[in-house]
Amino acid sequence: MSSEVAYQSKYKILHCLGQGQYGRVFCAVHRQTKKLVALKELDRQKFPTRMFLRELGFLVTLQHPNIVSCRGLEYSQTGRFMVMDYCQGGTLRELMESKDKLDPAVSLKLITDILSGLEYARDRSIVHRDIKPENILLERRESGYITRIADFGIARLGEDVDATQIDTGDTGSPAYMAPEQFYGRYSHASDLYAVGVMLYELLVGDRPFLGAFSDLRNSHLNQTVNLPHTIPFLLRSTIHKALQKLPQRRFNSASEMLKSIRLAQVALESDSKVS
Repeated sequence: MSSEVAYQSKYKILHCLGQGQYGRVFCAVHRQTKKLVALKELDRQKFPTRMFLRELGFLVTLQHPNIVSCRGLEYSQTGRFMVMDYCQGGTLRELMESKDKLDPAVSLKLITDILSGLEYARDRSIVHRDIKPENILLERRESGYITRIADFGIARLGEDVDATQIDTGDTGSPAYMAPEQFYGRYSHASDLYAVGVMLYELLVGDRPFLGAFSDLRNSHLNQTVNLPHTIPFLLRSTIHKALQKLPQRRFNSASEMLKSIRLAQVALESDSKVS
């Protein structure tokens, strides 16, 4: 039985939005309300019940404008689905690939949204562990894009949010992983490192480190990030701190990094008025 047949009575599946390592996400419309939703189908073999319930628990807890919400559950003979908010703007990756480089003001607005969502998650002791452009969804508004953090599939809850936890399972995406994640360690500072990589990518047009897994691991662990002088000083210092090898030397929280970004925004606005 196909996913569409399974949901014939309630949802009409329009198309597949994406395929991940744990399953697929579909764009669907509720037959009665005509409201668009995202149906997240999770493979039972790759994403066992304990992981399913953990992500569901996180999503129910996290009700924030910069985090994708779960609106319910659906079951069928072929699988189980989370009914998620649908974000019509696609992913941050798609936006980045549609342009050579985003306007710095737009890039900083996207990052401030992400940091706001991460601070909310931190207040609830949740570490995402897989922050990357593919997991940042976009809503289009008249005022611009609103970003929403998605996919808490490998997130963790730490009793002590300041302690570095150890995990032997999935640890994230190598291109955006903090050095400690290559050893199965993580903390809230790991998410901020990933935000630093994305900020670099948004401003420069490419990631600071490239290559296969072994190349990325070596670079994240040992190589200093080179920041072009075309990037304003305040932004260079923000990225430099976010990408420190030791988590203790990074920002203490998303709100601290957010303050640094906002100072840079003010400086950019002042420069644009002068010019």
